[in-house]
Amino acid sequence: LKSLPGSKLQRPALTGSPARPAGPPAATSMVALMTAADAEAGPALFRLPPGGTREDIVRRLGEAVHEAANFEGADGSFLACEMDREIAEGLFEICDRAAGGGAALRLAHTDLGSGTDCEQRLFERLAERQLKEKEKASQEHAKRESSKEKDFAAAAGKRRKAEEGIKEATARLEELAAEITALERRKVETPWYALFKQMEDRKRCTVSCLDLSDCGLHATGLVLLTNVLMELEQRPDSQPVTELVLDGNDVGDLGMAAVSSYLRMTKHLQCLRLRNVGVTDRGVSQVLSGLVTNKALRLLDLRSNGLASAEVSRAAVGGVQRFNKLAEVLLD
Repeated sequence: LKSLPGSKLQRPALTGSPARPAGPPAATSMVALMTAADAEAGPALFRLPPGGTREDIVRRLGEAVHEAANFEGADGSFLACEMDREIAEGLFEICDRAAGGGAALRLAHTDLGSGTDCEQRLFERLAERQLKEKEKASQEHAKRESSKEKDFAAAAGKRRKAEEGIKEATARLEELAAEITALERRKVETPWYALFKQMEDRKRCTVSCLDLSDCGLHATGLVLLTNVLMELEQRPDSQPVTELVLDGNDVGDLGMAAVSSYLRMTKHLQCLRLRNVGVTDRGVSQVLSGLVTNKALRLLDLRSNGLASAEVSRAAVGGVQRFNKLAEVLLD
């Protein structure tokens, strides 16, 4: 697996297991420290037990805080319990106290989805609201323009048609407002929202490498995530994310609008992995468009996206490379 120099996400994470028999005496703390052999293997991440109960996870996080300086981040992959604000806070607390500056947070294969169609419905309703608002504005414009019609009958007909359109759009917007409000209430109870909001609400965030591969994320979650990442870039005391892994999340073309927008604005992200995320030619082209003005990214991994044509993808990459010769794009 190709990785940027200094990446912490590809290094082994350490558990709270006892020290090796040939090594120094086992530590009395519930959190194991790095041994000399571990240090040679690379920076270590504190690892939560995959099958632990929520109570066990919270307890271990509380204990790990006191030893956090011995690690360079946290690994909460394959968690069996649901991510919530308290667990997220514990993970970020360890990262904030980790050694060596920017920390790594790995949550691969930890389900952050709602397990319902809440995200999809919210995404669709928000998109429909945007269209209806444009439709209403267009009908209001048509109503104003009808007064310029010299023929009275024609003017009256255009006015009635516009008023009917305004009435229909207004009624649908009211329905959408009620449905979106209900979906927004459900959204705040989802694991991904708990994680990203905790990240946003921290006064100081030190995560530079974030692995969210195979987390069941939806395009709705990517909108919040990319907004949070950009917000963190604006904070002088926070560490911007330089490596982001989103492999295996079936966000599809819907999620590429948020990613493309993020790429156009970020000044710090150096590595973005989007392997097997269900994009087609349209999604590949959209995310690549974000590279035209990007001066920071060095690696974009788009491998294992079988719905996209290799020929079309290569052509799109060739077009982008006329403007951006710094970023390497990996395709199958």
